[in-house]
Amino acid sequence: MQLYLIRHPRPINAQGLCYGRHDISVDAESVAHAAAGVRGLIPEKALKAARIYSSPASRCVPLARALAAPREPGIAEELWEMNFGSWEGQAWDGLPRDELDAWARDAWRYRPGGAESAAMVATRWERWARRVRLSGEDSAIAVTHAGVIRVALVAVGVLDAAVFLQAPVEFGSVHRVDLAQAPAPV
Repeated sequence: MQLYLIRHPRPINAQGLCYGRHDISVDAESVAHAAAGVRGLIPEKALKAARIYSSPASRCVPLARALAAPREPGIAEELWEMNFGSWEGQAWDGLPRDELDAWARDAWRYRPGGAESAAMVATRWERWARRVRLSGEDSAIAVTHAGVIRVALVAVGVLDAAVFLQAPVEFGSVHRVDLAQAPAPV
């Protein structure tokens, strides 16, 4: 099964913020631009037939709806971005240096802001990916977040957990993974 993971469009007024689960909107122009770009990167057959899923975040749902129309996308709680706890909505440059350093030393297991680690995000993504794989469909599409995409790429062996935070995941980018086999445990 081919799974196309799409990062949401650039959110409004989020430059320099740690926003994780903080719900930030996207404007209609960004959604239209991202949808046009995505349509050029995913085969038309997959766009028409694949089940389309979305994170519940308001920066993801509009793009998922644009891609799924006239259908409605399925909302999957497992596709939420990492929860950054006390860091949510704070400027990155205002976060405690010692906490940022601790996260850099163990990006996979450290819980930024006291909330959720990348390993925890991977566990929920793997649960969702198994369910999608067992659907028996040829492909699926999910509009989600950079953190979820990175842990998915680790789970299928494309990225190493030691350097996953450094992988570029641009707004509106598409990342294809093969779910022919269950995601490998990390």
